[in-house]
Amino acid sequence: MTDKLFTRDEFQALIDSSYDGIHITDAEGVTLFYNKACEEIEGIKREDIIGKNVQHFVDTEVYPESITLAAIAKKERVNMFQNINGKLVMASATPFFDGEKQMKGIVVNSRDITSLNNLRDELEEAKHLSKNYHMELEQMKYRDIDSAVIARDVTMEKIIQLVMRVASVKSSVLIQGEPGAGKGVIARLIHSYSPVKDQPFMKLDCGTITETLLEAELFGRENGTAEGMRKGLLDLADGGTLFLDDIDELSLSLQSKLLTVIQEERFTRIGGSEEIPADVRIIAATNKNLEEMVKGKKFREELYYRLNIIPIDIPPLRKRRDDIYPLVMQNLKKVNKKYNLDKRIDAQAMDVLVGYHWPGNVRELENIVERLVVTSPESTIDYVDVPFEIKNSQIESLSFMEMDGTQSLAGIVANFEKQVLLNAMEADGDVFSMAKAFKVDPTTIRRKFHKYGIEFK
Repeated sequence: MTDKLFTRDEFQALIDSSYDGIHITDAEGVTLFYNKACEEIEGIKREDIIGKNVQHFVDTEVYPESITLAAIAKKERVNMFQNINGKLVMASATPFFDGEKQMKGIVVNSRDITSLNNLRDELEEAKHLSKNYHMELEQMKYRDIDSAVIARDVTMEKIIQLVMRVASVKSSVLIQGEPGAGKGVIARLIHSYSPVKDQPFMKLDCGTITETLLEAELFGRENGTAEGMRKGLLDLADGGTLFLDDIDELSLSLQSKLLTVIQEERFTRIGGSEEIPADVRIIAATNKNLEEMVKGKKFREELYYRLNIIPIDIPPLRKRRDDIYPLVMQNLKKVNKKYNLDKRIDAQAMDVLVGYHWPGNVRELENIVERLVVTSPESTIDYVDVPFEIKNSQIESLSFMEMDGTQSLAGIVANFEKQVLLNAMEADGDVFSMAKAFKVDPTTIRRKFHKYGIEFK
């Protein structure tokens, strides 16, 4: 085909100089020439495709469909957009004929337009943000109060809307959720939007000190002299908010005293006799089921109902996955600023973090992001930098995955398969070793890598 003008090697060098992918087949679809740009776009090595029919790559799902075969069937030019190797590719297949109008083969030109498509999406998003400018401003108000306040998930959006409504009243609030889910953040948010936002916000962790010290911290103490008087948090929070974390840890005796404070809005210091007005809003938090504790007579029923006037249940992070990505990015920015760094997280590492079930919730996420920023040796945090226990847990967690309706079966299986491949790549790093371990053909491994957009080492 090239004897008159170029040698085969000269023609290959010529098409390798093209920025676009050039893939030439005969009239049956067998590959004759395949340039370097095609290798980069499609992720297939030249030696793996020369002499093979493109039908093979359709059958093995490397190509979702073949533009070459479409052009052969129609005997005319075909244009097509395809998703290949995790990229959006614009391709054009043109048949060429001999002097007797017999089709000799197909020339396919292809170009990776992923970046252009991403730019278009960014422009569309910018337009969307512009249209929703006032909504974004309202959201930024509460995001700026604490770096952990993120509400992209529908459930969390509803919680924030509830917070905004109840912040203006003085009713008691009971916040329930797993450890690290953000109960303290919500409590501060309520105070920050209340009419007493400029008054004290005091916090008492009921699960960290003994009952005697807890009572003194809460009510204060008097020893008969002005110098011996010590104010408690009910004094110090006067006019503001008192946040009682782990309220379930209060003894039944202290629960009775707290109930009296809420009912009568006054208290007496330890060792004193004077009744002191208690102008304070109570916000309580727990990770226990107080209703069950009431049934087991471990928590006073009347106190439970007094605290539970406005209940707020914060879902665990694994049930509000839309919040994971923005939380990672927000904490990445915070840690970068803290240590004067400019670390970034690549797509594969982010996929693992988003797919992790986060048993420690937001608190664990904050710790992991800081660890990644501090320990990663390069400016970009990649898959290798993510702790093994997080990568491995995505496989183990499938045995007890909560079916919350956020993923289809196909999505769950695809995530699992991708995670297995990523772990195997980190351990072996060689397609043939992986193929041997999984008892499949190397082509299958390559096809799976292309399918999930995993880059070969």
